[in-house]
Amino acid sequence: MDRTAGDHVTEYVERIEFWADGIPIPQGSKSIFRGRLVDSNPRLRAWRANVAATAAHELGGRDGFDPDLSLFILMDFYLPRGKTVRRARPNVKPDGDKLIRAICDSVTTAGVWADDSRVVVHHSEKWYADDKPGVRVVIGALA
Repeated sequence: MDRTAGDHVTEYVERIEFWADGIPIPQGSKSIFRGRLVDSNPRLRAWRANVAATAAHELGGRDGFDPDLSLFILMDFYLPRGKTVRRARPNVKPDGDKLIRAICDSVTTAGVWADDSRVVVHHSEKWYADDKPGVRVVIGALA
């Protein structure tokens, strides 16, 4: 996996990077079921827990980024390719913005940052996985 989303962000003071295995699940709409607010995709909870655990592990017990700093996040989503798919890139569902939302909320849960409102630069790309699906995430504090 030599492709990298936005490695052009070079002026940073601190940076973490991690890979989360699994099929990326979009964070879509919510609905009410028996009086409770639930996610539209039942696999989302496990995906977000996986991403949050991976991000927390990367922190290694340290505090997250200083809440006064401006942050960037770069994401490369690697999606499974269907057996009959011939196109080079996955220009179909899931929507990129919903994939991003799941990652940002997971990173907040992990304590990497206090709130994703600190993110001033974000870049993401969708690729077909050569071998295993997942997401590569790079988060940093801008200089």
